[in-house]
Amino acid sequence: MSAGMIALLSVGIGVLPMLLNLSASAFAFFKGVRLDAGEAETCIVLGRDISSLLYTLFMCYWLMFLTLPVMVGGLVWAAIRAVQ
Repeated sequence: MSAGMIALLSVGIGVLPMLLNLSASAFAFFKGVRLDAGEAETCIVLGRDISSLLYTLFMCYWLMFLTLPVMVGGLVWAAIRAVQ
């Protein structure tokens, strides 16, 4: 695997939790539902309540404590590999 591919993969892993958080926030905003760290209001889509799914996706930003070190490590490894 090339250094560029390693860098792209590590950045993708690093920002995935934030993308999940932003997608849940955007969906709740456009649906008109209040979504915060405390709870999510009831959100009915196609006859089903998806508030727990929205809340779970919204709280995915905590995974960045795990994925950001992976991203930094991958970028450092890619930089070292690119120099060699």
